[in-house]
Amino acid sequence: MTRRQSAMKRNKPDSFGTKLNQLTLPARQSLGQGLGCWQQLPRIHKVGLLVLLPAWLLLLIWQPAPSPIATPVTGSLSLPLSSAEKREIPVPDGGKRLDHTLAQGETLAALFRQWQLPGHDLIALVRAEPSYKPLSNLRAGQDLTLVLNGDGQLHYLEVRDKGLLLNAFRRMGQEFSMLTTQ
Repeated sequence: MTRRQSAMKRNKPDSFGTKLNQLTLPARQSLGQGLGCWQQLPRIHKVGLLVLLPAWLLLLIWQPAPSPIATPVTGSLSLPLSSAEKREIPVPDGGKRLDHTLAQGETLAALFRQWQLPGHDLIALVRAEPSYKPLSNLRAGQDLTLVLNGDGQLHYLEVRDKGLLLNAFRRMGQEFSMLTTQ
């Protein structure tokens, strides 16, 4: 290359890569010196730093969940004082009332067959059953009260446990509706 060509090269503006190189040179030199110091550390210190540094960074950015706000308990609860009292349930004309305490292994379907009640009444009861399935989870010792109308169809069903009313179902046309227990 002649002197004239080298002088022309020096007058050209620096490219972006050259400027970037010049700007990052001090940082790259410091990084190289830091890596040199890293090589001088004992192995156990290197492992400790590699484990503790990410853990410390995670703790630094972690924020605990806010504590729940304490709310006072309100409401009321009414319980029957005597389980021996028999509740008055109106019986339709010509109908009858059946009271039964469930024995071990008895099911509502078996009782419907035993008492010769219509199967479509049982199906309608199951359709009216809420999601927690109280009729599918009957237990031994619970008391059932069934009221039949004059045609022998189920009119009302009540489930009690130790005198406490758990569920009640009443006929509404061809279907059953669960009554709210209070």
